[in-house]
Amino acid sequence: MRSALNKGRVLFTVWFAHMSAYRAEIIIWMLAGSVPLIMMAVWIAKAQASGGATGGFTPSDFAAYFLAAWLTQQIIVAWVAWELDHHIRQGHLSPKLLRPLDPFWEFFMGHASERFVRLPFMLVILFAGLILVPGTRLTPDAGHVLAYAACASLAFTIRFLIAYSIGLLAFWFDQATALDEFYYVAAAFLTGTFAPLEFYPPFIQAAVEWTPFPYLVYYPVRVLTGAADTPEILRVLGVQLAWLLVMTLVRALLWKQGLKRYGAVGA
Repeated sequence: MRSALNKGRVLFTVWFAHMSAYRAEIIIWMLAGSVPLIMMAVWIAKAQASGGATGGFTPSDFAAYFLAAWLTQQIIVAWVAWELDHHIRQGHLSPKLLRPLDPFWEFFMGHASERFVRLPFMLVILFAGLILVPGTRLTPDAGHVLAYAACASLAFTIRFLIAYSIGLLAFWFDQATALDEFYYVAAAFLTGTFAPLEFYPPFIQAAVEWTPFPYLVYYPVRVLTGAADTPEILRVLGVQLAWLLVMTLVRALLWKQGLKRYGAVGA
């Protein structure tokens, strides 16, 4: 256990230093992921035009929702599918296989450390958003913040495992990243980034519940903003843990079978 913790600490320290050198690039990527902030302005305008509320959401409700959605989206962003696709197709994975550590953890720590680099910038944008929309309250109490931290951490890990599994498809396909691009399109609609899922038709809401999408953004947002009570928070955590187990098994299976194919072509 001590050895594993020491490896994790070293990996985190190295990757944090590496990511800190690309702060300007990280800010650019943060601004590129501003869809929730754009949708916040759209829905606030719609609520104001409708007499002060739309679907039970007031302008301050929409502001809290989309600020929380933007924050969650920033936490769960993952690009490992592109990295794996490049490493596998170019043969750069080979030297990593010689190390006494699954490459998974190197990629994971790279993503985790990057969250801490972008954290100060996220807080500045959140603070600005709260000022721009008077009366906006992002969360009711510290308890919901702690519950959100757990939900967001699980959401990040699930999203990372999904991206990692997509990247592993490069063992079989030349353009595995095309599937990751499709994921981004589907996620924009099904995670609650464009609108709260309450505004979707009931049959779509029911279907989406059987996917991991709402548990990546929508439900963590409900937890942070206080819309979810204790039973719902426990249910969300339970479903997230189930998806975490599923994606862990999928990742392990693809890795095991992919390595056989990787070695078979002499890479």
